[in-house]
Amino acid sequence: MAEAPLIVVLVLALVAAGYFCLRYFLLKRSLRNADRELREITEDLGENRIVKLAAPDRDLEAFLGTVNQALAHIRGEAVRYARQEAELKSQVERISHDLRTPLTSILGYLALVDEGSLDGETRDSLATVRRKADSLQRLIAQFYDLSCVRSEDYRLDVGEVEVGRLVRESVAGQYRLLSEAGLEVDVGIPSHAVFALANEAAVERVLANLLTNAGRYAKTAFEVTVSENADESGVSLVFANDTRTLDESEVVRLFEPFYTVDESRTQESSGLGLTIARHLVERMGGTLTAQTEVRGGTQWLKFEVVLRAGGYSAN
Repeated sequence: MAEAPLIVVLVLALVAAGYFCLRYFLLKRSLRNADRELREITEDLGENRIVKLAAPDRDLEAFLGTVNQALAHIRGEAVRYARQEAELKSQVERISHDLRTPLTSILGYLALVDEGSLDGETRDSLATVRRKADSLQRLIAQFYDLSCVRSEDYRLDVGEVEVGRLVRESVAGQYRLLSEAGLEVDVGIPSHAVFALANEAAVERVLANLLTNAGRYAKTAFEVTVSENADESGVSLVFANDTRTLDESEVVRLFEPFYTVDESRTQESSGLGLTIARHLVERMGGTLTAQTEVRGGTQWLKFEVVLRAGGYSAN
């Protein structure tokens, strides 16, 4: 008879152990499901979803309640940010229009000035005014372009583009700028056609901005190369020039709006060219990065554009 209580205790212990094991595995499964749901939600915060717990547990439910509150706060911040971006874009459009209209009139009146009746000093002053007005016109256009490319609804039509040809044409078009800067130019482009998935107008804009940057900041040499990745997954465009010593903080800031290094050959740089270039490249599904390297004791600044490869490459 003494064995009966012992059997009861063993049975109760087994029942308790089974209950806690079942409870443990249910909670583990619930946590895995909650983790999966949270990952899905963070990939698309636009959906108004919450994380749920299949197996009831007071402490875990309280924790997931806090997580859901954080998600709701993040969604609210995202909505406010999108609204602010839309308002800023609208304001930039209005400001650009308000500035562009009188500036166009100013440029028109400047074009009507009879330079033949002016003395040399006055003609020099008029040339300065025209140059500054042209610079202001470019700045307004760049400011407007930046607001457009940063917009979430900005889209580019992407197709196969022969980037080797575009690089040759762009370097030829900027040859005067590069030669006036006294640069030794080295171009390495394959003889066969190199295709990338891109937008031709956007690529031309990116190339123009990178070449202009080299013309302003290169010391003595500039090189551009076009190559296809070994696995044929991408096309790389590299622009490199020797430069003064840059520290890592300066390199990181090169793509910030309005940031310029302090030794440009002209003082008319807006600091928007590289920012616009990076946004355009990213809109085409590519990347634009900057880094420095040392060659023979001289620091070089290298910009690399990587675009997705096109489906055809003619040898």
